[in-house]
Amino acid sequence: MIERKQDYFRVPITMPSDMVSYLEDLGIQCKKSGGHKIANTMIVRAAIKLVMELDPDISKVKTEEELESRLKEAAKSYK
Repeated sequence: MIERKQDYFRVPITMPSDMVSYLEDLGIQCKKSGGHKIANTMIVRAAIKLVMELDPDISKVKTEEELESRLKEAAKSYK
């Protein structure tokens, strides 16, 4: 399935400056290693696709820390 830009929705997200810096650095590392600079939105979309594939159990999660723990559990059992 080919997605078109007009099919995308703008989703405002907030994050601490260290995470924003990490995204920027990750995109720049791609370029330095012979690829192209990858946009922050592309990195976030890829991360969400991975989470979707991991299909973590998020039942009764109440905090970001709990969610992070569940994601790590799902990643460990990913086949």
